[in-house]
Amino acid sequence: MKPMKKLQVAVAVTGLFAATGSVMAASISQSGVTIAREVISKTNNAQKLRAPSVTFNYDNGPTANAASSQDFNVTLQLGGAGTPTWDATQLPTHKSISANRRNNGGTNVIITAAGGTAGGASGLELLGVDVVTANTLRYRFRLVNNTAASVNLGDLQIAFNTVNPLDAPAATDYAQVTTLSNSINAIVGSTIGTGGTSTGACGNEDTSITVTARNYIGSGDGVIGESTAAGVLNNGYILFAQALNIQVGKGVAVNRSTNPNLSNNVLTTDAAGFGTTTVMPLGFVKFTNKAGLDAWDTSIAGKYYKFRDSGNAADAGELPAAVALNTDGDIDLPDTGTALQVKIPSTVGFASGSVFSITNNPYCTTGASGAAGTSSGANGAVTYSADGLLATVTFTAANLSAAANNVVTTLLGSTGATGAAPGYVATTDRYYVCMTVPGNALIPNSAFNGVTATLLKQTTSDEQANVSCPGDFASLGGGIKIDVRNYLPYNGATTEWTSFVRIINNSETTTADLTGQYIRADGKYGLWGSLGSLPARGAKYFSAKEISDALVNASTEAGADNTGPGGINGNNTRLRISSAAASTLRVQNYFYNNRTGQLLEASSAQGADFVNIEASSRDHIDQDAQTGIKK
Repeated sequence: MKPMKKLQVAVAVTGLFAATGSVMAASISQSGVTIAREVISKTNNAQKLRAPSVTFNYDNGPTANAASSQDFNVTLQLGGAGTPTWDATQLPTHKSISANRRNNGGTNVIITAAGGTAGGASGLELLGVDVVTANTLRYRFRLVNNTAASVNLGDLQIAFNTVNPLDAPAATDYAQVTTLSNSINAIVGSTIGTGGTSTGACGNEDTSITVTARNYIGSGDGVIGESTAAGVLNNGYILFAQALNIQVGKGVAVNRSTNPNLSNNVLTTDAAGFGTTTVMPLGFVKFTNKAGLDAWDTSIAGKYYKFRDSGNAADAGELPAAVALNTDGDIDLPDTGTALQVKIPSTVGFASGSVFSITNNPYCTTGASGAAGTSSGANGAVTYSADGLLATVTFTAANLSAAANNVVTTLLGSTGATGAAPGYVATTDRYYVCMTVPGNALIPNSAFNGVTATLLKQTTSDEQANVSCPGDFASLGGGIKIDVRNYLPYNGATTEWTSFVRIINNSETTTADLTGQYIRADGKYGLWGSLGSLPARGAKYFSAKEISDALVNASTEAGADNTGPGGINGNNTRLRISSAAASTLRVQNYFYNNRTGQLLEASSAQGADFVNIEASSRDHIDQDAQTGIKK
């Protein structure tokens, strides 16, 4: 716990926060207190928060002649965000008020209930507390002087919601703020940005409740005049600050390509070694405590509200398993049901039968407890929107615990697989979301942008769920398949017209591997072979003869017929070009007349490739070829 702030008056207070009937003790400063936004319910108006300490300073305070008295009032007014109100069912008493002569050695002034000053003593009596308006309390005081000399309290300092030196207060002696939901924003996204700061924040900002003291001089319940703000020594505040940040992002996960040579049912291998041909890490989910923030849970005792140790029995309520409700800083994950929800939008959809899991490494490797790679132990439950474009994946607290391998401080003790990925340093502070495809269903080339993650809390607690800012996961691309529909194949005979094709790799970063295949007029697959590769931004012309020489491999797929010269059936044969690595290609088609030298471009008649949205937002049209090369 942080040391108590040294202000003009530092006090030990009891029962700062009262929630669901439980009150605990703690020490705070006079100026105010910071509460985690997560622990304030948006639906439970029965939650009560003890008002912060606020001090009023008199430079020319009450005076009472010998054997006489002087009445005066002080009001405490709530302000700040929303419309907070005082709890009219629980009014404060004299036990939560202290007073002293600040220029007279800090001498305490006796404060009692009405009629409590007797004999030859003098002191302050709290006659009563009135609810003037829903957000204004009036404290009615009387300076009683039973001595034979006048009393002047000109340097009097009165502190409210503190500890009366003569009477230790109980929870019911403090002023309570209620209707808290009116003053706090619901958590709809991170208010502390993707990096743990306000930069890039996507949710509502933190809010606060203020308490301002005003002085009135009057007789009995009467009021003569209100003091100016200059008479206020130290206003109080309650700051509601979001303490936990959730992030989603691609991280080291890389975009993957589907394999057109295998009907785009599997993925191509990844140079970094992340995943397999049927497993792809999409990105990560990370829980981060806001740096430099110490915000209380509802008990205002023991610990600040944080995502903390999972291996310490004293930190129950988090990983490895949720238990009873906690108000001492621990996050209340659900005992059963959903603890983490990840919403994954897609541009095209998902492979039928896809499942999702979480691991502690981007390789999506699993292992027994203590092994380098651990997973959630089970796939998360997944539901899809009616159009199939949004996957909602849920994981339980047990899933989170299994993926974290029950390590101390969430994932900080988990090693994770390291591998030999270029530039990859093992990260142990996040979960990776992995997608597994069945391997026998078409994988749409989708981009997964605008992903959000939500950390849910126990339904019986007052804690709000934490929601991340939207982030992008790794996308699917590649699997380019283009049919050159008006192609003139080379058949070994001298013909007047022949074809030339120009293949262009319009990627700025990816080398495109090229494979060609004949598609016969009767629909059967013909010969196939490699056409080499093109670097990023590269282009190359191929004559029909060069293509014919390259396509020398016999297809074994059902429906293949490789008989005849080059597997050709007349001049209606088409040329299919595929790339497993490229996200986009262009093919230009030319007819050349060997007798006249005439050159005609016929590119407009060819089938267009599927342009991956992540590579380009234009020309988003279906490709002519529905599958890749059939070997």
